[in-house]
Amino acid sequence: MATLSRPRLAITVLALLAGLAPGVRAVPGAQAAPAACADLAPIRLAADHWIAGHGSATDSTWFNALFIKGDIETYRRTGDSKYLSYATAWANHNNWKLPTNAPNYDGPEASQEYLDLYDLDPAHPARDIADAQAYVTKQTARVQGGKVSDLSYVDAVRLGALSAFARLGVPNHNQAEIDAMAKMFAYTEAHIYDRAAALWWRDSRWVGTTQHWSRGNGWIVTALTDTVAALPAGDPNRAHYVSLLQAMFAKLKATQQAGGYWTADVDHPSAYPAPESSGTSMYTYGLARGIQLGYLDAATYTPVAQRSWAWLRDTALHANGVVGYVQGPASHPSQYQPISPTATSNYGVGAFLMAGVEASKFTPGC
Repeated sequence: MATLSRPRLAITVLALLAGLAPGVRAVPGAQAAPAACADLAPIRLAADHWIAGHGSATDSTWFNALFIKGDIETYRRTGDSKYLSYATAWANHNNWKLPTNAPNYDGPEASQEYLDLYDLDPAHPARDIADAQAYVTKQTARVQGGKVSDLSYVDAVRLGALSAFARLGVPNHNQAEIDAMAKMFAYTEAHIYDRAAALWWRDSRWVGTTQHWSRGNGWIVTALTDTVAALPAGDPNRAHYVSLLQAMFAKLKATQQAGGYWTADVDHPSAYPAPESSGTSMYTYGLARGIQLGYLDAATYTPVAQRSWAWLRDTALHANGVVGYVQGPASHPSQYQPISPTATSNYGVGAFLMAGVEASKFTPGC
């Protein structure tokens, strides 16, 4: 297995200059916000509440892996090593392996969190990402053998770890992995992308309808956002993925509700009018990263991200730390309706943390 190259990581001095809270130490890879950042409190509240109720000895299925993604981003933003320790304990508990009993392509999500942890700590041996690499290698061989249709539903684009192909292929100069990623995604785009609406059908059952599931489109946003960040500026796939994100966010800007959220059915908010926080969180994450990476216009989209983060922070998050309004495990808008203000889940909290970390970078004082 080729060894993944990575940038030299140093202990951040920004966190020290900003002043760390008692018990918080600067550690490799952290880019802590100033201590005065008002958004750190709600981010910590949500993360700490979930962690307090759930030990790190959870499995590596996507439900838990998505929380770990948010937990890792919380570590990056706060510089507090307890969040990194929680994520590392989770990875160690699972022996850095992907789940073996996950249906379809729901299992590979964890490879992306393993890669995050590997990148953060130069002390990790290459064997910690061996299972992630084995998955990408096996999938690349499938594509080379003519099987390109595996990511046939929107969840699979994210949970099937699209970004892992770029994150492993680019630094290792493995063009075959980049090509495999592009071919799999091209199949998905050709079959379930509603170009007229600039949104995605969940799977072939909904093709031709006007129903575009909120979290389903969130899966696409998070997958493409992280893949774009991993690809070099001149990569033709990157340019295409950016164009898709730009079209999606133009549509999402137009369908954002006055309160700042999106409902489970993006195009028909009156059908299921309850706010939905997991899709809203994923859009907020993509918006904020897209602005930072320069492919979304800041003047146009910063207010959109700020409105959605304000709703997540002030309404979806409860005073006790529960992140509510999370639609349960679903594949279309009508499931788990009406969505309760206290309905929560590990993946919903993880998405909230991802959104908060990125959106907080636009908050004054942060």
